[in-house]
Amino acid sequence: MKNQLSAWKYVKNNKRVVAVLVTALALSFMAMYAAYVLLITTTESFEAVMLEMPKKISYASLGNKAYGILRDDYETYEEFKAAYDAKQEDLIEKLRAYPGIDDALYTQVIRSTYQSVMGSYSFEVPLMEPEKVPEFLEHIDAKLLDGRMPKNAGEVLIDETIRKNGGYHIGDWFQKDWFGETFRIVGTIQSKGLLSVGVPNGYSNNGWYIVVYNDESTTDLTGILQSMGIQLGDEDEVLDAKEYYRAYRKDVGDVIDAVLVTLFVIVMTFLAILVLVTYVSFMRNRVNEYCLYASLGYGRGEIYGMMLKEMTILFGFGTALGLLISLGIAFVLHGLIIEPKGLIGHIVYEEQIFRILGTYVFLMGVLQIPVLFSLQRIRTIDAIED
Repeated sequence: MKNQLSAWKYVKNNKRVVAVLVTALALSFMAMYAAYVLLITTTESFEAVMLEMPKKISYASLGNKAYGILRDDYETYEEFKAAYDAKQEDLIEKLRAYPGIDDALYTQVIRSTYQSVMGSYSFEVPLMEPEKVPEFLEHIDAKLLDGRMPKNAGEVLIDETIRKNGGYHIGDWFQKDWFGETFRIVGTIQSKGLLSVGVPNGYSNNGWYIVVYNDESTTDLTGILQSMGIQLGDEDEVLDAKEYYRAYRKDVGDVIDAVLVTLFVIVMTFLAILVLVTYVSFMRNRVNEYCLYASLGYGRGEIYGMMLKEMTILFGFGTALGLLISLGIAFVLHGLIIEPKGLIGHIVYEEQIFRILGTYVFLMGVLQIPVLFSLQRIRTIDAIED
């Protein structure tokens, strides 16, 4: 009675070929996973600024045409400025009375930078009088982690994540490359939208904005302004949830998605070619072995079962090794780059693991073509003599 064909014999006796395939599978898994960790960290990090921040704070910088006033309608600049200020103050009062808006104020704004793995993003830091800062922190659900509240000109509170990202410490000058020794960090806060706040220091700023304290029901500041009769034009700037989301999809989400897809296709194409060539080569070298099994009375189904088990063992070892290496590298990246730099990311991304596993299953399916072709070439002992 013939014994059942063993898939382990080939694996044990052909360590070089097995090692090549297992290594290729493991390294490909690692490449796709490590790249995903780094790239998706960019996405998740920018989400905190670009998608979470506008749930609490929106900005508007409006020109005179938005209020329906023209310079030519006034004899002096003073009259024009007085009309503009009156319109703006009226709008601010209407915004304060709007359901879902806690407050609105016209103030200076500076910009801070958040640097991720791929690119950086500049976001707004409102400047207000010290007595206004506690109200701002309460609105954004932020708490003071270290240091003290600002009380003098040029003192700022920055989010702890932004502090790590910029390599700041309490007492450092904030955005020194832009503003010199103008704004000093006096404390760190923790907020969901990575928000920061400061006190003006003269007129060092990146512009004046209406800062709106909104909630998730009033994130469409553009729509609210239009409902109040504001005629928005190209010279006006409204930074609300819709604008941030548009910028996020255009500058972050779509770019990262395209890079991930391209990288995934390149790695999988390389892996598919390597595995296909290697597999076809060693199956071709084993034709006589398969013919011998057929001559000993084993059917094509039994031989195919052995070949399928061999393939499963190789892919299983390659996948397991690749997963272990990938999680190890993700852990190192998180400890050396992501966490110290104030970026947002994780070690385990189940969706990417299942995506890679799915492509490996697909690759095993593709390999059935040369396997079935080899089965058709199996003959009895006469085929060995040929």
